[in-house]
Amino acid sequence: MATSFFRDPPRSAARCRYPILLLHGLFGFVQKRFGLFEANYFRGVAPYLNQAGNRARAIGVHPWQTIDYRTRQILSAIENDPELKDQPLNLIGHSMGGLDARYAVSALGLGDRVASVTTIATPHRGSFLADLFLWIPGIRKAFPAISNLTLRATEEFNREVPDDPRVRYLSIPAASPFWSCCPLLWPTWLILQIHSGANDGQVSLESAKWGEVLFEKRADHVHLIGMRYGLNCLQRESHLDMYGRIT
Repeated sequence: MATSFFRDPPRSAARCRYPILLLHGLFGFVQKRFGLFEANYFRGVAPYLNQAGNRARAIGVHPWQTIDYRTRQILSAIENDPELKDQPLNLIGHSMGGLDARYAVSALGLGDRVASVTTIATPHRGSFLADLFLWIPGIRKAFPAISNLTLRATEEFNREVPDDPRVRYLSIPAASPFWSCCPLLWPTWLILQIHSGANDGQVSLESAKWGEVLFEKRADHVHLIGMRYGLNCLQRESHLDMYGRIT
């Protein structure tokens, strides 16, 4: 296989029978412009999957509202799209997007419409960081989603949002060594390492396991969606390979 200086080219994805919806995490977006630069949350993922004949797209929801609020926006987007309305779907959620996917299936009645839910670095058992952030005055009101991501809140969520037996649940937990983690995540990596063990800078490895674990990814939280900062830019494997392995 040919290689570039920084990383190997991604392998080809397989073609899935049903459309693929990409669901972003907390503070996420589909596409955003920063001055002269345009950024995509799932960097290059939809085009990569679509090259293999898939029908993949990202759905945008409120960046920091509650799971219930965000998931109703997902449901509305599906129901208002004639290409999605009457066929099964594959949901892929990064971080909080994975909780949105689970909630859509079990609480909002999409169980008969979803073939699979794949979660990537999703805090199924919460993130200790959310518990810490709630100590900041006003944070609960300013960013309601954070209250949904605490250790206690996700424990209640898991009791109240059981898996649908008709749906296949897959997960990809991730962890990164400190040296290759995005420098912006170094403080949170250290906090989680002390409290929760191996982590990706935002979510612990154990918290991200749900259903069938496809594999454990060596990457930080932002590398999983194609953002390369600091030494994580030296990792040879493209983040796109991970999405290809999901298919």
